[in-house]
Amino acid sequence: MHGTHDVAAAPALWPALPVAAVALLHLAGVVRLHRRGVRWPLARSLAAGAGVATLAAALLLPRAGFVAHVAGHLLLAMVAPLLLALAAPVTLALRVLPATGRRRLLGVLRSGPVRLLTRAPVVLALELGGMYAFYLTDLFALAHAHPALMALVDLHMVLAGLLLSVVLVGRDPLPHRPGLVGSLLTLLVAAAGHDVLAKVMYARLLPAHAGSPDEIRLGAQVMYYGGTVVEVALAVVLMAAWYARTGREMARERRRAVSAAPVPAGPPARG
Repeated sequence: MHGTHDVAAAPALWPALPVAAVALLHLAGVVRLHRRGVRWPLARSLAAGAGVATLAAALLLPRAGFVAHVAGHLLLAMVAPLLLALAAPVTLALRVLPATGRRRLLGVLRSGPVRLLTRAPVVLALELGGMYAFYLTDLFALAHAHPALMALVDLHMVLAGLLLSVVLVGRDPLPHRPGLVGSLLTLLVAAAGHDVLAKVMYARLLPAHAGSPDEIRLGAQVMYYGGTVVEVALAVVLMAAWYARTGREMARERRRAVSAAPVPAGPPARG
């Protein structure tokens, strides 16, 4: 009995490895900057810690029942990516890597595939397409029957959610990031897609055989209302960043106007 319990428990612990690696890499970067006398913003470290904790909770806590499963994927696909995007991990990496590493990382970020992946239509297709395929097809049952496939589903949800959050509110510099109107439209499409998915699940009791009708409906409600909360948070962060950026631009314009203003001539000298 003891050996069987160990074998059954072991696979549930493997997600702790990549989560711990993310936490250690961030901590190592902050410590390295501190030794140089450079202060890394505390808010970004707190966002990173909260994001890692959310990932750990979603991956390591048992998903007993459909409602718990939906809540776990909500944390993986929306909450953790938002927090990690606010932590600016790429900026931290660029500050601590040696010159060769910085050039290579910048080369990857400026490459064609990365530019394509961060286009709003591609991000929406990956985010919404993955969730629709998982919850409305046989992929749900297959993933539960094959742990390796479920791990790939979880990875896809994290990465697709991270792409969406990075494009909308990420603190890292991003080529071709959409403006305010484009970002709001992207968020609106994503929110509408999530809402439609939850309503289809509620009305048609999907995924089939995921639980009792009441459990499936409750899971769909968790997806609907939980997703709405995160989407409102995304909108608030997006608008706050726009407001701060606009304020900085206005302050710069005022400084330029003051510096360019002619200096008034003094009174004429007396003979």
